[in-house]
Amino acid sequence: MEVYFRHPSIRKHQDALIQNANEAIENRKLLLANAPVGMGKTDAVLAPAITYALKHGKTVFFLTPKISQHRIALSVVRGMREKYGLDLRAVDLIGRRYACVDPVLSDLDHESFYQSCERRRKKEECIFYGNSKGYGKVGEAKAEYLFKKMSEKAGPCPSHEDLLALGRECEACPYEWLIRLASSADVIIADYFHLMHPQIRDLLLMKIKKKFENSIVIIDEAHNLAKRVRDQLSSSTNNFYLGKLDKETRALGLKTNLEGAFSKWAREELGEAREKLVSKDGFYSILEKLEGKPEELIDMFSELGFQFVERTGRKSHALRFAKFLERWNENDRRETVRILRKTMRGYVLSKKFLDPSVSTSKLNETHASILMSGTLLPLEMHRDVLGLDPARCILRSYPSPFPEKNRMNILLEGFTTRYSKRSADEYLKMARMIDRIASETPGGAAVFFPSYNVLQGVVPLMKSERMLVQKEKMKPSEVGAMLKDFSKGGVLCGVQGGSMAEGIDYANGEIKCAVVVGVALEEMSMEVDALIDYYDEKFGRGWDYGYLYPGVIRAVQAAGRAIRKDEDRAIVVYMDERFRWRNYRTLLPDERYAVAEDPIPYMRKFWEEGKETERILKE
Repeated sequence: MEVYFRHPSIRKHQDALIQNANEAIENRKLLLANAPVGMGKTDAVLAPAITYALKHGKTVFFLTPKISQHRIALSVVRGMREKYGLDLRAVDLIGRRYACVDPVLSDLDHESFYQSCERRRKKEECIFYGNSKGYGKVGEAKAEYLFKKMSEKAGPCPSHEDLLALGRECEACPYEWLIRLASSADVIIADYFHLMHPQIRDLLLMKIKKKFENSIVIIDEAHNLAKRVRDQLSSSTNNFYLGKLDKETRALGLKTNLEGAFSKWAREELGEAREKLVSKDGFYSILEKLEGKPEELIDMFSELGFQFVERTGRKSHALRFAKFLERWNENDRRETVRILRKTMRGYVLSKKFLDPSVSTSKLNETHASILMSGTLLPLEMHRDVLGLDPARCILRSYPSPFPEKNRMNILLEGFTTRYSKRSADEYLKMARMIDRIASETPGGAAVFFPSYNVLQGVVPLMKSERMLVQKEKMKPSEVGAMLKDFSKGGVLCGVQGGSMAEGIDYANGEIKCAVVVGVALEEMSMEVDALIDYYDEKFGRGWDYGYLYPGVIRAVQAAGRAIRKDEDRAIVVYMDERFRWRNYRTLLPDERYAVAEDPIPYMRKFWEEGKETERILKE
């Protein structure tokens, strides 16, 4: 079948992905595609999906893990519409909180925003909602006029930035506009949570009058999906938030002392242990003085939170705690675990979801789905963990489209970040080697550590000039500023799985050498143990699925930052002896690797007069 493809030519290996995506859609299958960077995955899957959807009345959902990645999919749709003159409509959907233009509500945290927003709408106190939906017949007529005016300005494929600007101009809620546009859209670009969070999915589909079985769902960066869904379904509280909650309730004339009661309970429960599995009812003992059933306390803290937000305009920890209580009060399920843990900052109580398939298995009900990533190996693991029907699944892996001669992979011996081997001497040895590698790199070097702990152990020992170091919880503006600095050269130090190692396109060849220091395996804990046990019972692959594979995937994602287009030339150094082990090595890209204790001779030959990788390995 001829597809609507916006570019004049198809890239190397892109035709195979287009064909496989087309077959999956026509035959109602689920395609899992391990497609390396540079293939043009977004174009390759959207072309057949949109072609089929327009002919058969389907809706295409394109899901990404970050709002910043919506722009790429939207540009594909716009290009397709322009080239073929299609009557094609798309909406760039974001969550209500991110679409809010109310200066007070938009500054609140997640729980405070959603509950306060709902309360204002029900009381007909939000002028922005009123101008987009209408309170009463006169208000509805005004809202209809504004919607038509907005639609004419925005066009058939507006970005969420376009609607935010128009919402501020008209003092109307962009989210309500987005929902209305989605009901008539052929393509909906959205975040994972829009379709992967059960309650949000069901409500959204009802609002936009779409059916899951009539949808083609495309999931980008699908290697992130399982953990993202598990995190979305989990919840936690700690000393810090409970202390803030106590201050909040005192300001409202009520003394709760939850932080003190929680600390006392946690101390007695743990004793000398660092963490412990706890029961649902055990935590309720700290709430006894408040004299109420859990359901009544949820209502009480919700009401206190609303009062606090209305009086102060600030985020409410009472609302956050009410939401935690609501999730904590749900009955135990086989795929959840409740953990009390002691940290450097105090005590943390969590309810963790172990099985994302309680939500992701819903993909089996779609007309067709495509899950794609540059690091989706092993494909069978992602199929199993996400609960996808093996009878409907097509598993495909594609070679890199970039010239192999432009990349040198080196597996470095004599180094490791294994917990049992970590020491000041090991960190010093790593720091000196990284300095040597950076000094031999004609351009920027990026070093990706397995954790902030290792980064903080090695980086202070390094002596390289112009070092740019990632910090925990950096704001997007700070990340952007650091990347701008890195474009001028230097040594960028980040963590695997972090914002510097995933989702950022170093499109201008900034990275001439990527050093992957160790494997980002999770620190062993009761949650990790529970996950391993759960996957062992369910699949007989607990250690691989729950621990080993996710860590290696983060390492490979970091390594993939180096080569982003045909003309890029770069070296990737895997600095951990475990990468040579068979169960690690099979998860690395299917390319050629040099094994060395000292990478410098290989690096010099690679950069010397542009020598090709194959010639160096033969020498």
